[in-house]
Amino acid sequence: MANKPLTILVAGPDADATRPVEDGLAGAGGRDRIADRIAVLHGFADLPARVAALAPDAVVAVLETPAPATLDGVFRLARSGACAVVLFADKAPPGAAAQAAEAGVAAFVLDGLHPARVRPILETALARYAAFETLKRERDEARTQLADRKLIERAKGILMQRNSLTEEAAYNALRKAAMKQGRRIADIAQSVITAAQIEL
Repeated sequence: MANKPLTILVAGPDADATRPVEDGLAGAGGRDRIADRIAVLHGFADLPARVAALAPDAVVAVLETPAPATLDGVFRLARSGACAVVLFADKAPPGAAAQAAEAGVAAFVLDGLHPARVRPILETALARYAAFETLKRERDEARTQLADRKLIERAKGILMQRNSLTEEAAYNALRKAAMKQGRRIADIAQSVITAAQIEL
């Protein structure tokens, strides 16, 4: 993690709230910084715009006693998957921890903001976020592969019925067309299905 350049956005109500996080991120005398760029935002109204502009690797939100609207905004950010979200709060309403977990907040720390704890918590949150993103990507790839297989099977069936082909010959026809046109077999299969629907 230390070798990868990182951008961290620290958000809190004021400078007093964000200072412990800034100190923790700066490391010992600034020599052991975890991030190449640390941006600070006081107030949460502009949080979505700042995240869009900076594209940070993580947002560290410091909330003393969070207003429901502020907490919802942080949870929305976590749900978006734009970056890892770490939340420090002095107090939280009942059920906030469960909501944070459901939203995808990588770390939710109650009454535990100390500069020495910031770095290990952030590193753990970044690792957890990366692992979760990998799982989501693998899930999406598996869904795409399954959808592609269904299209190919359906297109093979159409070709087999219309052209009296064997299953292998139908697949080879799809593969040959894909190679000739420089497209994926699933895209050719979709074209076959669409053409068959138009003819009906």
